[in-house]
Amino acid sequence: MRTGFAIGVLILVAVPVFGAGPAALSPDMWQRVQSVVPTTIDLAPTQSPQAPAKLSLKECIALALRHSAGFRQSQEQLVSARRGLWVATQRLHPSLTGSAERRRDPGEESTTNLTAGLGTRWEGLGGGTLQASADTGEQNAISSLLSQQPALSLNFDQPLIRGAGLASSTAERIRSAQTGLASQELTFYDARQDLAQQVIEGYFGVLLAQGEVEIAQRSADRAKQLYDINYAKFTGEGLKQPGEEWVSQVAEIDVDQARLSWESAKQGLISGQQSYRDAMDSLLLAMGFLPGATPELTTAIAYYPQEYDGAALVQTALSNSTNLGRLELSRQDAEAARRIARSQDRTDVTATVGITDLGETLSGATLSTGWFGGLRADVPLADRRRREDLARADRALAVLEQRIVAARDSVTREVQRQIRAAASSRARIDIGEQSVALARKSREAAQGMYDEGLSDYLRVLDAEDRLVQAERSLLQEQVQYFLATVRVRRALGEEITQGLPG
Repeated sequence: MRTGFAIGVLILVAVPVFGAGPAALSPDMWQRVQSVVPTTIDLAPTQSPQAPAKLSLKECIALALRHSAGFRQSQEQLVSARRGLWVATQRLHPSLTGSAERRRDPGEESTTNLTAGLGTRWEGLGGGTLQASADTGEQNAISSLLSQQPALSLNFDQPLIRGAGLASSTAERIRSAQTGLASQELTFYDARQDLAQQVIEGYFGVLLAQGEVEIAQRSADRAKQLYDINYAKFTGEGLKQPGEEWVSQVAEIDVDQARLSWESAKQGLISGQQSYRDAMDSLLLAMGFLPGATPELTTAIAYYPQEYDGAALVQTALSNSTNLGRLELSRQDAEAARRIARSQDRTDVTATVGITDLGETLSGATLSTGWFGGLRADVPLADRRRREDLARADRALAVLEQRIVAARDSVTREVQRQIRAAASSRARIDIGEQSVALARKSREAAQGMYDEGLSDYLRVLDAEDRLVQAERSLLQEQVQYFLATVRVRRALGEEITQGLPG
């Protein structure tokens, strides 16, 4: 059996490997993204827990990130992207081979053929490949495999000119995996932001429903009180003295209107209570908890008016946009695809040089040493498929460039829209506060005039309805303003779980 030994000349070609961060994102934004990406992820299924007795907004977000079933998908995709980069950066590929065969040729005796081999391949960033192997060759017994000198080989191939082979180079494989991981990290950041925003909106939806229940309860209590007063004035119960002849102080229609107002207030209270339970169940489900509980929400609705500089915020949003960051990563892939398509028309030249040491078995006596060297060239001829691949890559890149322009316009529009929404909500709050004050004053005046007999009860009912509507409208605007400020921060790429009220 012969043994082989070769030493190749290493010719390394520097090929850049792209960094993980897309150029479209500001360093601060990329650091913000990296800060929320977990180092370890536990995807083991868990049963939905019961909600605690009390929950703050920050606690709800933290629990949702831990228990939300929908959020697990983005976590799994992040794990897969990390594993994909780990696989792509593997440059040493060891292998162990072996075979056993029992055969009989016509006219020959049965024979046993055994082979075993151990090899490894190392890939350089410039496309060079270093291969080493030890092979026993065909033997007829296991003892021969163990005692025989293996055939050793070592060779190195280095492309001098990269043609179509660029698509399979180690550097390109790593670059593609890195951009894939960076894109998935941006997607994970957005998924985390989506879940946090969903919880914030759900939390304040519960607070809104709870506040409306309180308004409805006050309205029902006032309606019952007014009904009791009118009923007493009509029947004299609790007002007339023993033996006194009673003359009704109100018309029967006032009693009926008071009763209708009370019944309507009770209906509104029941509807509000149902809305509150539905909103609470939606919040618990978003957090991954069992629905049905009614924990106390400890974070109150707060109103802190803010001023926004639209032009400056647009520039901040453009430098922090995760969508633009992903498009920038897609552009890197598109440019790589065009670069590879162009290389298909180039000649692929590979150099191989070295020396060989050919010997017999351990008991052999003859040795011969030689050398080898050469070039392998693959020259592509005219092929309309290659031309179409390049044209397709050019078209894809042109479309992507237009998508980037449209995405920048969309970011600008979203920031401006959210700023306008916040400003509009703030203006409505100012009006709502004045409306509540005027509605209370009007109700008190209407009640006083009715008590003095200067007006009928319909004016009291009308004033009461306007007060309830004004209180409900003000509460809704306060919630909407807070959510608008959250959406502004989201449009700016800020981490919306930071700076929330306790």
